[in-house]
Amino acid sequence: MNPDNDRREHLRLPVEVEVELYRSGQSMCLVWTEDLSNGGVLLMMNGHSNWPPIGTKVQIRVSGPLGGDEVAPLVHATVVRHTDVGVAVQFDELPHA
Repeated sequence: MNPDNDRREHLRLPVEVEVELYRSGQSMCLVWTEDLSNGGVLLMMNGHSNWPPIGTKVQIRVSGPLGGDEVAPLVHATVVRHTDVGVAVQFDELPHA
């Protein structure tokens, strides 16, 4: 368990990756991750003023091709909280162990 916040179920790792953020009725926007866990990711909104409200269903994908020309999968998530820099999303389907 993470000593900084006993409510956290998954270890968070600092990871900065550009991702595409999609939500219904809005244009895709490019944002950066701040940290990542098996349960979700914190997205830095980088000056975007139209943050998705808590409870909004979103989709995220690593921007650009992975190895070769493989396209990253689109991951479904839900906005669970806002921070000073962005939004925290929880993955709707957790990765298999």
